[in-house]
Amino acid sequence: MVAQTVDKRTILEMEIALTKACEVLPRELDSHKNRCFVAKKILKRVNAGERTFGGMVSAGMAAVEALRRKQEQV
Repeated sequence: MVAQTVDKRTILEMEIALTKACEVLPRELDSHKNRCFVAKKILKRVNAGERTFGGMVSAGMAAVEALRRKQEQV
């Protein structure tokens, strides 16, 4: 899942970014499935070369926003 070129600091920052993004998930969207969705979006950004904490948080927040938009369409 995580490329071997990702160092321990990056993994830690990914975990913190995931936590920050999931803190703003509305209660009705807070599920294991949706947390995995957010994590995958962060991981995708990291695998594309992102190494800044801000970029990781941004990817997580964008994923949360996508989940919110999807819920509004239902």
